[in-house]
Amino acid sequence: MSLNDAHQYCHKLSEGSHLLRIECGGENDFVTGLLRPPSKVWIDARARFDILDGSAGLFGPGFVFRWPNGKIVRFTKWADGNGVNVIDKLNKCVLMEETGAWTNADCDSTASVICEKRLHRPYEKFCPKHWVYNKETAACYRTISKTNMTILEADDRCFSFGLEHRQDAMLTSVSDEMENKFVLELAKEKNSNFEFVFLGGYGRSNNGNKWHWMDGSSFKYQNWDRGMPFGRRALAVLVMNKRGKWVNHYADRILSQFNAVAVCKFKS
Repeated sequence: MSLNDAHQYCHKLSEGSHLLRIECGGENDFVTGLLRPPSKVWIDARARFDILDGSAGLFGPGFVFRWPNGKIVRFTKWADGNGVNVIDKLNKCVLMEETGAWTNADCDSTASVICEKRLHRPYEKFCPKHWVYNKETAACYRTISKTNMTILEADDRCFSFGLEHRQDAMLTSVSDEMENKFVLELAKEKNSNFEFVFLGGYGRSNNGNKWHWMDGSSFKYQNWDRGMPFGRRALAVLVMNKRGKWVNHYADRILSQFNAVAVCKFKS
């Protein structure tokens, strides 16, 4: 069936079920073991044009693969000649071959379907070691402090820390004033001499309405410092200053002369 038909099928199958999303190598291997020749199954990712270049791991105009909730597809297993570098208007979707390799696909083509659903488990108010729980956001947070740290390095470390616990961690989003204060206090506890906090926001310097969170959250709450966002450059990322106010920063420049704290987050 087509990708749209596959979406509808999974949603009708059971409450909370959705089309296949692969988040690590172990999951990719498990699904591969379910396939029988000549099976090809849909993966629920789609290429979108953005300022994030997912193929190079750098900020820059280009296509990036995202899940329907807006999160970036971190793990991939592209077959040779496939991936973000060969995107055109006819192959923005993704199939998994029986070998476990991923290929670009026309979203209107047909393939088999695997649906998945998170198993119910009792709500647990705790986070892994080194992570801090916030009951208001139902999320876990971890701080990183290092000089000469780029925002890309920080986000990569967030992802690695989350992967240790099979969680999709990334630089934090901020949903309201309470969470903004919470993130600021975490940074102060980590390094009282910090100058900036790396947040998971990115967008256009000259238009405050064109900003997004890496985790796909709504960018409704904003706490810009006076005169911000500043500049006319299209590629920008978001940092917080010592007063908890937000400042836009060029994505390809390093805050090397400052002490920076990065705050990672995943939903508990």
